[in-house]
Amino acid sequence: MKTYDIYFSDGVSSDNKGFFIKTEEKAIHMAEDMLVKGNSYTEDYAGGTISVVDSEGNTVWSKPIPAK
Repeated sequence: MKTYDIYFSDGVSSDNKGFFIKTEEKAIHMAEDMLVKGNSYTEDYAGGTISVVDSEGNTVWSKPIPAK
């Protein structure tokens, strides 16, 4: 069964939340909420990207994080 995690990247470094979200839709919804509400990762990676990646390493969704 695939799981999904949320990754943050700015071209120099990257981090992931370490989630094992069971559906792609829920992972995308969580990532979109993080973009709207903000968190320490969206602040640290402003100008970079936020992505949903499945357990096989495939990026299934990605959006730019607005610069500060």
